[in-house]
Amino acid sequence: MNYRAISRKELEVMGAFRSPWLRPAFDRVDREAFVPDRFWGDGTDDAGRHLVLDKAEDEDSWRRAVWNTHSSLITQMDDGISPEHGPFKGDFSSSISALDIAFEKLNQLEVDSDHKVLHIGTASGYDSALLCEGVGSGSLTTIEFDPVLASWGAKNLEDAGYSPTAICGDGLEGWVPTAPYDRVISTAAVRSIPRQWIEQSAEGAVILTPFNTLYGRGGLLKLRVQQGVAAGRFVGGACYMWVRSHRPKNQINPADEKRKNASPIDPEEVLGQGWEINFTMGLYLPDVSFAHRGEGESKQAQLWDEAGTSVAIVNYDEWWRDGAVTLYGSRNLWAELVRVYSAWRNAGQPHYTHYGLTCDRSGQHLWLDEPSNVIGGP
Repeated sequence: MNYRAISRKELEVMGAFRSPWLRPAFDRVDREAFVPDRFWGDGTDDAGRHLVLDKAEDEDSWRRAVWNTHSSLITQMDDGISPEHGPFKGDFSSSISALDIAFEKLNQLEVDSDHKVLHIGTASGYDSALLCEGVGSGSLTTIEFDPVLASWGAKNLEDAGYSPTAICGDGLEGWVPTAPYDRVISTAAVRSIPRQWIEQSAEGAVILTPFNTLYGRGGLLKLRVQQGVAAGRFVGGACYMWVRSHRPKNQINPADEKRKNASPIDPEEVLGQGWEINFTMGLYLPDVSFAHRGEGESKQAQLWDEAGTSVAIVNYDEWWRDGAVTLYGSRNLWAELVRVYSAWRNAGQPHYTHYGLTCDRSGQHLWLDEPSNVIGGP
């Protein structure tokens, strides 16, 4: 079966080729040449392990997964475990993006053939190859932090006939020798915009990056640079792995003293509405994380701050009773979350795409609908 042709048709129907250069780029860049013979799928077995797709054992399943429009291909876990280790349960640290989001990002980037582009997160080199088709190898600089991945991606690009400036280094620092850039695109998520990206951007440049909060992942942020200030809104969803230095530390060591009280609201209303609401709450509370534990009557939500000094544990069962909320540390994180959730609800429950950021030398400023309506920042 011609899975590549099926994928091409699906992408056409989705409008993934809105930018004229993307259809021929899809045709010219052979995705299979950038995919290892063994990778993990994004599904899991009963033990929660990701299973390996092995080209030598089942080439049809391998090829079907490679061209699956909506699935990413996991190529590394825990910063170094490869699919040679077989089924594995760990944290993803590198993948080849699903075709749907890869092409949506390239549409949002608004690339012209005369642009210079900085690409953060080379990995396999597939996205870099597509960009080479858009602007030419001589106008692309691609950076990869992991030395093993950098070597692999550079070789894949060379073998496929592309010759961008390929750097092993910290993408958050950009790359001064080939600056300024008309476009900056990241394939790893940040939670703050590096000043170097802005300083290395040409006037009017676009910066496009996945953006996570500690509380919830998933935004795609598009900024334009004018006079050293980058501003723009979230233009869609993009659930990507963290840039390594931006990963949550999750070290919790609150004070022993605890306080108990009731909850003013059903935690299911605040915490059970999906990633879009979680991401929005994270914009309001940038230093707060949460997780669930237990099931049924024992189900709880735990919130903690980035400093690890304040914790809130909220019982779902009989949440209205005194003692349903247990607090540690100086902050009442549950009250903070309920307050911003209520403010969001009273504002008409704006979708996360109504929010944006302005990034200047003083920091990062959150706004709603218009840059002048600042609702958070330093």
